[in-house]
Amino acid sequence: MMTQLKALVLAAALSAGAMQFAVAYSEREGLDIYQRGHYLEAIEYWKKAAAAGDSGSAYRLSEEYFDAKIVKRDMKVAFKYLQQAAKGNDARAITDLASLYDYGTGVKKDRKKAATLYLRAANMGMPAAMFNVAAMLETGDGIAVDKVEAYKFYLLSRDQGFAPFANKALEDMAANMTIEQIVKAEDLADNFVPGGY
Repeated sequence: MMTQLKALVLAAALSAGAMQFAVAYSEREGLDIYQRGHYLEAIEYWKKAAAAGDSGSAYRLSEEYFDAKIVKRDMKVAFKYLQQAAKGNDARAITDLASLYDYGTGVKKDRKKAATLYLRAANMGMPAAMFNVAAMLETGDGIAVDKVEAYKFYLLSRDQGFAPFANKALEDMAANMTIEQIVKAEDLADNFVPGGY
């Protein structure tokens, strides 16, 4: 009798797990719906996914409510979803949140908070965050000056699409750095592994 009860409990647990998997939501599924032109349906899908804890879907919703292409612009809703996505370690959201604080868009301008968020996203491998935190590290704006780290992040951002801007910054920085500092920064860039936050 006890063996049958254990088997019944195990079967119920497996069924519940299978049912949960069947209703799992994801950013990608919502994006597929969106790309087929079912915009409002995709937004509703992302809302369900975000409510279930999908940070990518929360990020997509933050974009929708900020950009106002499909829904009316609502900075409070956009900010709420952006914070949710950032808490879920979505590097895109962390970068965008940093940008809001950097420029004071919809929030009080806070360069220190922006620098902290840019650095977090940069360590996750986000090129825009790498470039922005490099500029802040170079000048000490919101974060302590660190020319080696600034040079490292300029190098990394250059290699990931920010070449025109980063090359100029690297040229300017190199004129005020020692060879040892540059070599150290290059070594750090060569050995950089994204993922730390």
